[in-house]
Amino acid sequence: MTTNVAEFKGKKCNSCGMYMVEPSFSCPKCGSDSLDEYIFDGMGKIYTFTVVMVGFGHLTNKTPYVLAVVELKEGLKVLTIVEDIEIKKATIDLDVRFKRMDEKSGPIFMPAEY
Repeated sequence: MTTNVAEFKGKKCNSCGMYMVEPSFSCPKCGSDSLDEYIFDGMGKIYTFTVVMVGFGHLTNKTPYVLAVVELKEGLKVLTIVEDIEIKKATIDLDVRFKRMDEKSGPIFMPAEY
């Protein structure tokens, strides 16, 4: 099941300022439990990527697809699938934006030009 959301939500530590997207009760950097919900800008750049040719599980029928580490404007790096992109147009430093949150795959991004 896929949940369409307009906002890319995460958390920010009130003690050290670290951002995180994974569920957390305390900061993995400083250990503080003073965390607030944070809404990311949703814009970023592909930091690195690979093209997956043999999928597994729920992604078996999506191949080939782009699996990327995206660096958000806030500096956090997230592992994501990039949709709506021609494989040969995937490049490092490509501007991307948050598209939606997938229940099984996590955050999904797309090229910013769309």
